[in-house]
Amino acid sequence: MPISYRRFRAESDGSSLVEAALILPILVLMMVATIDFGRAYSLAIEVSSAAHAGALYGAQNPSNTAGMVAAARLDVPGLALSSANATYGCECHDGSSAVSGCLTPPTCAENYVNYVKVTTSFSYTPLLIYPGIPNPIVLQGSAEMRSGGD
Repeated sequence: MPISYRRFRAESDGSSLVEAALILPILVLMMVATIDFGRAYSLAIEVSSAAHAGALYGAQNPSNTAGMVAAARLDVPGLALSSANATYGCECHDGSSAVSGCLTPPTCAENYVNYVKVTTSFSYTPLLIYPGIPNPIVLQGSAEMRSGGD
């Protein structure tokens, strides 16, 4: 007994609407998650860039830790960093025997170098709560630069 086209069409009139109603919440959730994680990734780049800006300032002014922190905060004017810390010191060229603040030279067989290190962090609260992902997400940046010493 063949099914006519009219009868088949009459039986499937609301199926497209039901399918759209079932899949639409999943598509909206995927879109919101994509926007949310894209925003978090963009902010992570900004936090890392702020640490780099502070380290660049520190390479020119190694003992001015307050200036390094200010440079890091000024690099992201629309973002209130949770923390920004800066340190400086001297270390052997291979990274051993670090001396914070360069009060005394490190014990190296060869020349030593000066270093500055800036760390930044920001707490990002996502739009939705995702299972297995902490809320808030702590985004961290770190930059270290070395320059000539003795």
